[in-house]
Amino acid sequence: MKGIMIDQASAAQWLSRYQAGEHEAVWTEMVSLGPNVRSNPYLEPAWLVAQETMRRARRNIETIVGRLDQIGYEFWNGRHGPVRPRVNLSSVEALYASAMKHSPPGQSAVFQQRFGNLLEKAKAMTATAEAMRDVKAPPLSPVASPLDDEIVFSPPAAKTIALLRKLEKKGLAIPLSLKAWAEVVGDINLSGAHPALCFWRDSNSSCALADPLMISLDDLMFQGEQWLDSRGEGDSADEVDAMLGWDAITKAELTVADEEIDKGYNLRLPAAAADAMLNNEPHQTTFVGYLRIAFRFGGFPGWERQATRPEKELRFLSDGLLPI
Repeated sequence: MKGIMIDQASAAQWLSRYQAGEHEAVWTEMVSLGPNVRSNPYLEPAWLVAQETMRRARRNIETIVGRLDQIGYEFWNGRHGPVRPRVNLSSVEALYASAMKHSPPGQSAVFQQRFGNLLEKAKAMTATAEAMRDVKAPPLSPVASPLDDEIVFSPPAAKTIALLRKLEKKGLAIPLSLKAWAEVVGDINLSGAHPALCFWRDSNSSCALADPLMISLDDLMFQGEQWLDSRGEGDSADEVDAMLGWDAITKAELTVADEEIDKGYNLRLPAAAADAMLNNEPHQTTFVGYLRIAFRFGGFPGWERQATRPEKELRFLSDGLLPI
């Protein structure tokens, strides 16, 4: 598309062409304009296409999550690292006996007296807790669907939308694709496990990395606040590398390692074009391109790079999804 002029009449047809099936062609034209897509006569029709794209993305995500639930997919519960064994102690006295048994030898009488005082206080607290058990609290509402689980899916938040608009007003341009995602979709994390689709990885396995779809705006929010603070203090505002999702290995090892996560797919801002590259993502494509691949493989774009795939499950998840 480089070097091809796009006039007002052509731009006005972007949405109708997109809805008629020219999804990639329309986005290619919009991206070819670079930052000029934000000027007249391009901005309004380009924004309409971005919104329509993300409405379809939202529908696809809701469909995929529902289908994963049907086949018993184990969504990640939000806890990092392996589950640690718990000491089963039936009472405060058992706790005291265990502590004394495992304490270093030769403890003084003063130490034992102080520990005994703590024991009496613990007994009193336990009695209070036992009494509170008799008070009937309203039952917790069960999570009817993974779409109601904020670890899996969070719809657009007003504070996120407000911050992104503030960032743009202050000069940190956000591509139309990501801006529309934030206003229409929200956050999604398909990390989890299934016997055929996706696996937790440990030191004894080298399984295929399904790279479940994950888009989170948390890091963008955090770095956006820092960027605004820097401007407020008179510092020169640097570029922002917003991590939108963890990389495939990190997602596969969520139940293995409990450590700070700093590896993922980044989008560099400011980016005033219609779409922008998603850096470090293996397909070396844009944000919208990544979403296309993800939906083509039922929310698991890592399978695109594997010779042997769970074709039955992938067909079930991707069947009838809306093209973007």
